[in-house]
Amino acid sequence: MEPVPVATRCSMMVFSPSRLFAILLLALILGLVAGLWDLAAAELRETFLILAASGLLLGALLPAAAGLSGLAVAAGVLFSHLAVPVPVGVPPEQVLPAAAIAAAVAFVPAGLACAVGALAARALARPGWWNA
Repeated sequence: MEPVPVATRCSMMVFSPSRLFAILLLALILGLVAGLWDLAAAELRETFLILAASGLLLGALLPAAAGLSGLAVAAGVLFSHLAVPVPVGVPPEQVLPAAAIAAAVAFVPAGLACAVGALAARALARPGWWNA
């Protein structure tokens, strides 16, 4: 009689640290782009589109780290809001709370899109999904 494995690992859960680093770096860069776009744009529609597209891409590339990818995108938005010079007339003590709110708001579409991308990648990787 053959031994039964105690725990099995999904092939999508195994990833190298270098791939994780590359995905998180890409997420941070996409968050910086979205944050800088947010600072220059008059409307939020394009920013949310950038965040959602970034989240879908990152969630599909590495489904096991979808949550970390969403947080990295939000961190990129936070860094972009903190990196720009303080506008004239705005007290410096109001910059950090405004940047934190922008990052928290950015995490919602990015995190949801990462989850959708991860679920889609896992569903497509499952054998026989088209016959169900």
